[in-house]
Amino acid sequence: MSAGSLGGRAVISGVGLALAGRRAERSALNLTLDAILEALSDAGLQDSDIDGLSSWPGVSVTPGMAPVSLREVKESLNLKLNWFTASPEAPGQLSAVMNAAMAVASGQARHVLCFRTLSQYSEQVRSRSRREGGGVPIRAARSGGLMSWIRPFNGLSAAHPLALVAKRHMHEYGTTREQLGAIAINARANAELNPRALYREPLTLADYLTARMITEPLCLYDCDAPIDGSTVVIVSARDAARDLRKPPLRIEAMSGAFYGRNSWDQFEDLTGMAANDAGRHLWELTDLKPADVDVANLYDGFSILTLIWLESLGFCAKGESGAFVEGGARIARDGLLPLNTGGGQLSAGRLHGFGLLWETCVQLWGEGGRRQVPGNPEVGIAAAGGGPLAGCLLLTRQ
Repeated sequence: MSAGSLGGRAVISGVGLALAGRRAERSALNLTLDAILEALSDAGLQDSDIDGLSSWPGVSVTPGMAPVSLREVKESLNLKLNWFTASPEAPGQLSAVMNAAMAVASGQARHVLCFRTLSQYSEQVRSRSRREGGGVPIRAARSGGLMSWIRPFNGLSAAHPLALVAKRHMHEYGTTREQLGAIAINARANAELNPRALYREPLTLADYLTARMITEPLCLYDCDAPIDGSTVVIVSARDAARDLRKPPLRIEAMSGAFYGRNSWDQFEDLTGMAANDAGRHLWELTDLKPADVDVANLYDGFSILTLIWLESLGFCAKGESGAFVEGGARIARDGLLPLNTGGGQLSAGRLHGFGLLWETCVQLWGEGGRRQVPGNPEVGIAAAGGGPLAGCLLLTRQ
């Protein structure tokens, strides 16, 4: 056991998921509470057992990015909290779970409820309705910091800097659009078997290659699908989870290491970004190796990010991720590395990494139904983030 590990003191005891998908009639708080109730039932806990609360980013100027606050959840459930946190300056979405793991490992809390809620789809609907109805548009806040350099060029979507990353990866390593397409096609094949996925219709390589280009070389199917939804993960102290409904999952190791620039486009290696640091550091905190991983759910906000995570986590050598995924056999559910088994964000919907962690837990508990990875997986990994944000967690069955 590495000196930097949690020593098995932090576990995941339950998960919950509530989706409105692209039916924008449910409130973000309603979705959050439904996901919480499912997670509590999954773990066999009561709301009175929860003494910690964690989320990311806590607050955001982007509509629908963080529509539910810690205080709303606390007041709705009348929680008595010994510890809570939500911070935008952290290693991305999974930092909410990483913070919770450190809290229970250090005795600050016994059961921490971690949630990530998004209502970006319904916000898009409302914004479109205002424009088409002749309403007064909401004036954008004055940009500062990093955005002050991006907004003047109308580079508001992360698709633009990540298209540059994809082009550079192609230039350096010969990566092809067909290889990027393998990520999207594999995700859709898994989503077809996931009743909670947004897109479940078959997707072929021809469909992918002829799809509308968003920002070259990224097409429509390289981009994740915004939805309204909430994901909840309960992190518990190991000794507090012994008698719960099902065996808890050990948080074997986690990393949010960040050595490079705080930027989307100023990394020394433009084909790696912050995932390089977090991925390498993760394996310094455990005796396990990449070859031990039975299922991987890696961030696919855009398909190129999944290739970057595959390299950063050591599943293949630098520059070889395109060849690794080509044809889809290695990343299929019965392949060498079952990847994004619930459909990922490209087909199941954008849940900002929390959905990938949820799916990893479901697979390790053997609850994947028709999409379950064969062979009783024992080690799983979830990774989230792109650009200057990156966090990853390694989970094992107890």
